[in-house]
Amino acid sequence: MKIEPYKIGIYFLLIILSIIWLFPLVSMLTIVIKSPDEFNEMRFWKLPELKNIPANLAFNFGKAWGKSRLGGKMLNSMIYALSAGIGSAFIASIGGYALVHLKVRFAQSWFLGIFIGNIFPFQMFLIPLYLILNSIGLFDTRLGLTVVYVGICVPFALFVYRNYAFTLPSELFDAARVDGASKWGAYLRIFLPMSIPAFVVIFSFQFIWTWNDLLFGLVLTERYRPIMAGLERLQGARGGVPPTVLITGAVMAAIPTIVILMSLQKYFIRGFTLTTGK
Repeated sequence: MKIEPYKIGIYFLLIILSIIWLFPLVSMLTIVIKSPDEFNEMRFWKLPELKNIPANLAFNFGKAWGKSRLGGKMLNSMIYALSAGIGSAFIASIGGYALVHLKVRFAQSWFLGIFIGNIFPFQMFLIPLYLILNSIGLFDTRLGLTVVYVGICVPFALFVYRNYAFTLPSELFDAARVDGASKWGAYLRIFLPMSIPAFVVIFSFQFIWTWNDLLFGLVLTERYRPIMAGLERLQGARGGVPPTVLITGAVMAAIPTIVILMSLQKYFIRGFTLTTGK
């Protein structure tokens, strides 16, 4: 089979890009499997003896877990990320359905009014959010930070869901109303099942963004800080923490996001195209 010259160039470019993309991951794994002494004494790319790797991993993971108390912070991040992903996707699904298929008056103005929240830098929201949460007794609580994350995630989620709603034929909802379905019935029985790919895209994006957030978790709570605040604390103790432990903490923090993307990959690709294929 003859391969055209331009395809050879494309494959070569893709291979180069793949190597560049994998380079940081391989570098991190090279550090994680070493002990602190081996990291200081050995060349960077030299691997330790195979028999030492299990003990090195156990030491690095144990130190990273205990030094920054990652267990409780990972639980906090899981609560925030799941709530933000599911909550913002559900709210945005209702908004996208209403703005596109319910003929809401001034739909474009409603959309712009909500989406404009993504235009301003999030640092602008810190002082107002702090004052509001403090005044209603939700500062330094899981509930307060959860509400903040859900609210911050809604504008982008609505942008995705609204675009996806345009791909669903309005004749389906007209036919449902003719058959006697209510607006909520059409939403629950038609719109929501058909928009699962969009739901997965929003959930994946917002889960990862919330999981990786440091700004709000560092400012709006002290007792219930997320995983990134734990890594920041680990980094703050840099003088007493070996580089192998620091990198191991980063690897531990990345595992849930990798699991989410790998498990939802099929739906993620479908939803990202913003088409139903019908």
